[in-house]
Amino acid sequence: MHELSVAQRIIEITQEQAAKAGLTRVTAIKLRIGGLTTVVPEALNFCFSFAAEGTPAAGAELVIEEIPAEAKCNACGKVFPVTEAYFLVCPSCSSPDTTLLRGQELDLMSIEGETDEDRGAAGQTPAGQTSAGAAPKTNTAKNKTIRGRT
Repeated sequence: MHELSVAQRIIEITQEQAAKAGLTRVTAIKLRIGGLTTVVPEALNFCFSFAAEGTPAAGAELVIEEIPAEAKCNACGKVFPVTEAYFLVCPSCSSPDTTLLRGQELDLMSIEGETDEDRGAAGQTPAGQTSAGAAPKTNTAKNKTIRGRT
């Protein structure tokens, strides 16, 4: 199960970016995962909860946007869905001259969290959650690649 190593890398990047932004608590992490990666979102979610324990991301929501794979035929220009990257043939003209457009992404898109100031200004509930009215600070790390393409 390589999802655990992916989850650990997400935590590493999150901790680096949260520290740069002054976030002391991470509330949400948004990912984009392509349909041709070998990452199973449900398994990643499961592994993430364990990898995040004891870090500022403990209890954070992992928001996963699944990206369907698509390719374009260089002969006729048709864009078509892809279910297997090993056999890219245009369904319209049968040309093997195709280009994969998307489906191999594994990107950390954004990190949301709070600073000590955000939490202090809004007040604390006994459970340590920010009370209503607090606006969490957001740090966006656009297109941070978590690992190499599959």
